[in-house]
Amino acid sequence: MRQPQSRHSQNNNLTSSEPYRHLKVNCFHTFLRVMVMCADRVAGDKVRAMVREGAKRRMSFAFCLDALKDPVLMTQPGAKPEALRAPLKQAGGKPPMAWGTFVTQSDQMEMICEQAPVQMLLQLKKFLKANRPKVNVLFYDDGGNLLDSLKPESASEATSHTLDSSDINAVGIDPKAVDPLKRRLKRIQPRIAQAPGPLELKLKRALAKSVTLINAGRLQEAETLILVAERSMAAQGKDREDEAQTLKRGQMESDQRSLGAQIKRAQSLQTHVARTPGPTRDKLTQAVHQAARLLKQRDLEGARAAMDKIEKALTSLD
Repeated sequence: MRQPQSRHSQNNNLTSSEPYRHLKVNCFHTFLRVMVMCADRVAGDKVRAMVREGAKRRMSFAFCLDALKDPVLMTQPGAKPEALRAPLKQAGGKPPMAWGTFVTQSDQMEMICEQAPVQMLLQLKKFLKANRPKVNVLFYDDGGNLLDSLKPESASEATSHTLDSSDINAVGIDPKAVDPLKRRLKRIQPRIAQAPGPLELKLKRALAKSVTLINAGRLQEAETLILVAERSMAAQGKDREDEAQTLKRGQMESDQRSLGAQIKRAQSLQTHVARTPGPTRDKLTQAVHQAARLLKQRDLEGARAAMDKIEKALTSLD
């Protein structure tokens, strides 16, 4: 004899019934449609409107390319950018994807990237730059580290006319002293453009200042500025050298230039010593030879000290 079903088993049959499964599916699709309705695709001509929305409240964004390699950027209010992945896919977007949140403050928009493959970050920057947001865009990772930046067009134009190595015109200064500095400027100049926005502006100002110092004959001050720029780029990882290698090379070039100056000094002293009387001349000649040996050994301090004594002895003879 067939036993009547318990209320519990009746409920199980109800929840697994065909109408209930259709209800769940319909609810899921409704949820997706609501999400898509909340998510806005940002066309190129809507980038400035996106910036204005960021000034009102924190917004989420997601970005990728579609099958035709066209950019797909979507935004929605709130701080759950990962929820934009489904609408992004429905709009034809393909992995890899970048997403995060953004907010506009005064003349800059901060984009906090929770997921940011390098390739997508560059494509997002390219898309924004092409559509001129009129604010400085700063890209951060979710740890607060600056990844990149995009300056507004006016700032780019303002920095495009700064002095560079082609403006060096050091009249009356030994080319052997100027040329090494000019080579270093030429080397660092194209790498400065890879630095994050605020650092790029500082380094361009340092480069222009160093050119002015070289033209004024203030080579030591110029070299200090160039070395600071080189070390900054090395620390950012934008140079093939690391910071220690940059410092070592800069010191070697500085010593090389100083060595050349000290060799000229020794040659001048030799000329003066040759004019001194007998026994004194022999002693001073030996001292000049000792200074030359020290220079050959790259002992610049020892050579300077020896030549200082020779000059003092020559002065006492006058």
